[in-house]
Amino acid sequence: MEFRTEVSPEKACEGLIDHCRPVLLIGSCFTDNIGACMRDDLFDVMVNPFGPIYNPASLRLALSVIAECAPVPQSALFLHEGRYHSHLFHSRYSGNSCESTAQIMKRQIELARQALVEASVMIVTLGTTRAFSLRENGIVVANCHKLPSSAFKEETLSLSQCISSLTSMVDTARSVNPDITVIFTVSPLRYLGQGAHVNALSKSTLLLAVDSVMSSRQGVGYFPSFEIMMDDLRDYRFYADDMKHPTQQAVRYIYEIFSSTYFSPATRDLAMQSRKLTRRLAHRQMGGTPTDDTAKIIEELTTANPLLAPIIDRYISNGL
Repeated sequence: MEFRTEVSPEKACEGLIDHCRPVLLIGSCFTDNIGACMRDDLFDVMVNPFGPIYNPASLRLALSVIAECAPVPQSALFLHEGRYHSHLFHSRYSGNSCESTAQIMKRQIELARQALVEASVMIVTLGTTRAFSLRENGIVVANCHKLPSSAFKEETLSLSQCISSLTSMVDTARSVNPDITVIFTVSPLRYLGQGAHVNALSKSTLLLAVDSVMSSRQGVGYFPSFEIMMDDLRDYRFYADDMKHPTQQAVRYIYEIFSSTYFSPATRDLAMQSRKLTRRLAHRQMGGTPTDDTAKIIEELTTANPLLAPIIDRYISNGL
């Protein structure tokens, strides 16, 4: 007798992701969760270069900016509560100087463009169909930066709008990188501000949109983050105190299935060894006692895969 609905990895996708090829991850805050796991395993990843973006229309705009490598002009920045912001970027990129903020954002766009050119895989996490656009010009925003609600028009993206946005994302990515594989996933985060029913409708629309794009474009896949949380874990103990976000334990469980789906056995073994190293380095940076075998582990990892050497160097130099 079985008491769980386990989600099995798709073995046909095994080997799609490895340490030799970069990966670009964009989307909702669950992107940050999976990206952090991959970074700990020393994959060459760029994670949410503009910060979290939740709806398909905003993601479509962001990818268009990345593909065109179009800098944010200073005239497009606005001052609010003493800081300069862009509606395309998270507040982590906002600053006290208009010029320096524009430069920081320009650099992020350039890095994202480079990542898109080089990436073998782009992972897109969809959060919600709820979207906000500026009343003055109708442009959809990724971040409202706590401006008055009167400045925005709220809408729920239709299925056709979502399909159009996701299809455009795939085509835009391939206009820059024809060989890139696109993996969509739907965030397990529960958006309950408008109630459970609206959240269910939103997730269902996103799932239908992804299914439509997969049927019309080759090289597009789906990873069931949402289904793992809803049908496999299916218990409130796997939610954080806000009862919306998955716990770290849940994230790790989903990532284990992710790695079984897309990593070869050799890549999984290398990832496990890499994680031991990054945990040691994190422990040392937090004031722990460094161990004598850190250099030995680095040597073993770089001998097994010489391409890891610059990734390890970047990891250490960035203080991650």
